[in-house]
Amino acid sequence: MSIKLIIFDFDGTLGDTRRNIVTTMQMTIKEMQLPSRTETECASTIGLPLAECFRTLFPDILDEIIPRCAETYRRFFNENLQKITPTAFPGVVDTLSVLHQKGFVLTIASSRSRKSLTELTRDMGIADYISYLSRCR
Repeated sequence: MSIKLIIFDFDGTLGDTRRNIVTTMQMTIKEMQLPSRTETECASTIGLPLAECFRTLFPDILDEIIPRCAETYRRFFNENLQKITPTAFPGVVDTLSVLHQKGFVLTIASSRSRKSLTELTRDMGIADYISYLSRCR
């Protein structure tokens, strides 16, 4: 049996999005008037679905506040993309190119939205190597 399909995570694996995510999370926390969290605390939630990030950082948060937090986060994230551009980690573009040339089917499974993944992979120069984007919850 030979490997034909490779599934990657995005945040922290292909894309270096830590600074953008942490900055966005801290801006959201401030606007929502929640208790501040450190960079390390915010970074520890990377990879979780957005609602779960807020539940992890604020275990006593009311469920009805989470959609407002998520909406605020998405607004700030999109604004921050203009100032804090996530990049592919060193070697990622070349590695994906080689794997693609060798016939592997490359996909991404992420809790990030399809729109966000589409834009980020395009901006990082890796979209042409990716056959499928899957949103995991």
